[in-house]
Amino acid sequence: MAIQDGFYDPAHQVIYNRLGITNQDQLREAEGALSIPALLRIVVGAVDLPGQFDAAHLKRIHRELFQDVYAWAGQTRAHGPNGPFQGQKPAYVLNPRGDTMRYAPYQQLDQRLDAIGAQLQLENNLRGLAPEQFARRAAYYFDQYNHAHAFREGNGRTIQSVMTLLGRQAGYQVELSPAAAAQLNNARDLAIIRPYGPAQPDKNLEPLVLLLRTAVTPLAGAEAMQLRDASQARPLAAPTPDMQRMEAQRVMQTSAYIIGEALRDIDLGDTTRGNQLLQQMTLVLHEPIRVEERSASLQQAALEVSKHSILCQEPPLMQQAVALAQSVQQLVQLERLAQKKMQSQSFDDTVVTLKRRGPRL
Repeated sequence: MAIQDGFYDPAHQVIYNRLGITNQDQLREAEGALSIPALLRIVVGAVDLPGQFDAAHLKRIHRELFQDVYAWAGQTRAHGPNGPFQGQKPAYVLNPRGDTMRYAPYQQLDQRLDAIGAQLQLENNLRGLAPEQFARRAAYYFDQYNHAHAFREGNGRTIQSVMTLLGRQAGYQVELSPAAAAQLNNARDLAIIRPYGPAQPDKNLEPLVLLLRTAVTPLAGAEAMQLRDASQARPLAAPTPDMQRMEAQRVMQTSAYIIGEALRDIDLGDTTRGNQLLQQMTLVLHEPIRVEERSASLQQAALEVSKHSILCQEPPLMQQAVALAQSVQQLVQLERLAQKKMQSQSFDDTVVTLKRRGPRL
């Protein structure tokens, strides 16, 4: 299947840019020469970019970093010069043949970034945390932003800027050393690949946590000390429903591709059922409200693979079958709760309207 890429200039085989560059290597060099000084200005605090760490805030940060290179700087990959971008990327950190990293659907980027920012606000932007705690929660949010992968180019520098700004609001300087920066791609790729599966999030994030811990330094001064005071901490009992939905969708997407390949093995290379499974997964991904009517076929595929006499002897595959079934069931439960909430809100709004009108004589 062809990759949809509305940012790519097919005439010159390079991403559309302001500089008139038609060579990818030259563009990469120019992008670094212009964006890295902008990143450093954010790191040292020469540029103030306040915001809520939501879609609007990340767009502003991206624009600050790349406005001299790309006319589309500050726009998500949903809005390229010739359309959106929904690609995928190989990672070679574990597998020499490459593991495929798949990111959030471009149609949901604003919604997802807003959900991440909203949960951060509930956590008081990670104020009141000790360095180890801050690094751990920052790694979680780094991974969430990275999975959203909001922009066609420049996600890494944008997220590094987010970590710097977030750290400053929590009383920390967050600055990766050159050695740590060189390791960043591997750490963030591992968080996306999740080698320990969705059931062990802490282990999947550990390389990223360790990397960020080396980058975190307490800022001096009374104000910074107050920001780090434990009284400022607002720990969450659980992720918000929006974040739970995003997580379940992410697990479903990853496991559906793996189970789809297993179905092709069962069917001796026939891709029909594997493709049908991916179609069902994609429909659920884009239309959460219809997850219940499509859940049976997804769970049935997971069950068939898990009960196969040969495939059941492969523990990693069995983990993915369980992950698919559980993620779909979680999406069903979340959608039911969302519908109940909407109905309750509608009822409350009706009651308020009737009370305002007063009794009829």
